[in-house]
Amino acid sequence: MAKVDIHETTRAARDMQEQYFRTTDRLPGEMWYWAALVSIITSAVLFVSGKRDWGLFVGQWPPAFLLFGIFHKLLRPSRSQF
Repeated sequence: MAKVDIHETTRAARDMQEQYFRTTDRLPGEMWYWAALVSIITSAVLFVSGKRDWGLFVGQWPPAFLLFGIFHKLLRPSRSQF
């Protein structure tokens, strides 16, 4: 069985987190809330237009967008726009 270097794993996790923040720092903070609202509206339109499965699929996106916004706000409060 291969040995896992905990320091290398921790470094990789930090690098991934920094890459996430480099990308999301370029976006306005309220973008997550707008994305959630747009996905709710899109889900309702799809559901009403008879594409029930797609409506349910898109309807599962708002919590993820809101969690991304909260995650970003909690971990980078000094850069938050709210």
